[in-house]
Amino acid sequence: MNRRVAGLLIVVSFAATGCFVPKDATPGVALGSTFATKFVHRGMTQVDGPVLQPRLAVTLPTVDEGTLSFNAAGNVDLTNDTGDAWFPNGHAGRFSEIDLFASYSRQLNDTFRIAGGVFNYNLPNGLEFPNGERGATSEVFVILSADVLETQPYIEWHYDFDEVRAAYYRAGITESFDLGEQWKLVLDGSLGYATSAQSQWLYGLDTSAFADLRGKAEVQWMYDERTQLVASVNGSAIMDSELDRWFNDVRVFDDDPIWFTLGVNWAF
Repeated sequence: MNRRVAGLLIVVSFAATGCFVPKDATPGVALGSTFATKFVHRGMTQVDGPVLQPRLAVTLPTVDEGTLSFNAAGNVDLTNDTGDAWFPNGHAGRFSEIDLFASYSRQLNDTFRIAGGVFNYNLPNGLEFPNGERGATSEVFVILSADVLETQPYIEWHYDFDEVRAAYYRAGITESFDLGEQWKLVLDGSLGYATSAQSQWLYGLDTSAFADLRGKAEVQWMYDERTQLVASVNGSAIMDSELDRWFNDVRVFDDDPIWFTLGVNWAF
């Protein structure tokens, strides 16, 4: 993480906690970890093999009934062979990505909710990437969601102000179904759009295009008031024909990955 982004996150943290958090506020802490059969980011298969993804989140209420969140997450390769993927081989048992982000969210009214913040990506092995060196980079983001007919449509805007200087967009819809007192099914489908510089950074091809169509079916089980078990099946497909040919003919990456996850979350 470069000094500019570190300073920005520190300033955001102190300003937010100093100005917007009630003096008697009690922070919430969430811990979790997920085993996944692949690591896929915006349609690009980062690791075509098993990974472990730990995470930590600290949340605070704000004086305007919003929520501040400070998060850390990572991806640990479990084998040295990353397969037909972007991340380099040879790093089993070590972090291949570390993410830090701070966000603010609040309910605007009975229908709409907004969230926004700063997200920092760190790639410890960026000098070894097959399609060019990649280092740490950061983006700002805004997500607007709504409650409509028992579904939650959403739109996202992400702008990389650090290395890429370009935007990535996503729109989708989520729906939840109660399967019993402790069980829930969550379905999510979305489509991403990458501007040319983002596409170059993400995929290695300089073109603006509809990128990844993504779907998820997730089952959640509340074991007790603090412990949740989660399992999901996920799929992604590159939609643009030029990007699709690039993946299959040049880069030889899996542009239609399917992967499974199993995770546990604790909240305190």
